[in-house]
Amino acid sequence: MAESSAPLPAALEPTDPLSVLNGAFREAYAARREEILAGLGPVIAQIDDVLILRRGGQRFEGPARTRRYHAFKSITHVPLALHMLLSERRGVPGEPLRERLQGIQRLLTAAVESLEHRGFTPGEAARQRRILESTQALLVQALAPGGVPPEALTAYARAQAPDLLLNAEDAARDQLETMHATVEAWKRQMTPEEQQRLRVVVATSHMARPGNVAVQYFSVTLGETWEGRFDQEDLHPGKRVLSSETSFDEAAAFTLLATHVLDARVGRRFFGEEDRLARDVLADAAERLLAQMFHREPEPPANPDRAPGAPPRP
Repeated sequence: MAESSAPLPAALEPTDPLSVLNGAFREAYAARREEILAGLGPVIAQIDDVLILRRGGQRFEGPARTRRYHAFKSITHVPLALHMLLSERRGVPGEPLRERLQGIQRLLTAAVESLEHRGFTPGEAARQRRILESTQALLVQALAPGGVPPEALTAYARAQAPDLLLNAEDAARDQLETMHATVEAWKRQMTPEEQQRLRVVVATSHMARPGNVAVQYFSVTLGETWEGRFDQEDLHPGKRVLSSETSFDEAAAFTLLATHVLDARVGRRFFGEEDRLARDVLADAAERLLAQMFHREPEPPANPDRAPGAPPRP
């Protein structure tokens, strides 16, 4: 029986003329992208707690959040963490979980003692104390014989919701007010033309949730499409506010802005559609071919103004 030959690798050899030609394309694309970035006008990147402005060859930094934001968010995570550890478990926790719970118990004691030094208003401090002390009480029950019954864990979770949502509002307020102060100070130094040309990129984690605070803020302040709770971001994307997924690198964030501008120009001139290169170049052909292969048509969303999975507008 004849031996079967090993399949050829899919990738072109580096010395293949087409591979070399493609490399030249990539170099040309990168060079043109850098030229566009240099001529974009003022651009802002929000990366974690910092806003970065590039304008006229200069770089400026300003705050996007304060410590209050992180204090509210950290305390909000405590009940969520405990619920995740205890949910779908019955009876007394095993030794590894017990050690983890005891460690959290010690951390909670130190956190409660630190509240008076964090500059909270009396009402804010009382709310944080409620959250942490109710969590301490649940931990005591979890470590006792019998553990926490499912109904008690559910009741605990529901009881935390009002305080957690107030913490979320206070964290959002801190970020919005901090960003607004920074951005308005910068805008006052810009000409009207620069303000009209201002673009923004927001660094977000992978699978960022709809309604990102910074994306919402810049969409409003720059007069872009404002999509918050009831829409998926980028369902009707604007041109001046972008999300940079998984990249918290400053250079990569600004490069994304230039890529967006360059791809829009190429898409418009070749295909008559600015957003054509924002989706996979093979996407339309794949859709047609899959319809032929499986004798099906893609199903449009029930509401064309709403992304799949997004709740309806009230």
